[in-house]
Amino acid sequence: MGLFDIKPKSKRLARIISIKSPQDFIRSIRIIKKGGVTLQEKRALVLAQNRARAILKKKISLKERIEFIKISKIKLPKITR
Repeated sequence: MGLFDIKPKSKRLARIISIKSPQDFIRSIRIIKKGGVTLQEKRALVLAQNRARAILKKKISLKERIEFIKISKIKLPKITR
């Protein structure tokens, strides 16, 4: 079992949101913002950022560390619907 082997509550959001790179996370935010941000989507984005912060506590490479720091500092959109 890994650090985050929990089934997602929303499969749709799990397919959209990615923290593999800062560009992927920004792309995820753009996709979600197109239709308006719901409370569930905002919570999923916050959870993704929190997971990026949790990964920073593990022993990871410098490149990964820089990427997760960037992800944790990205400003999230406000709830619009």
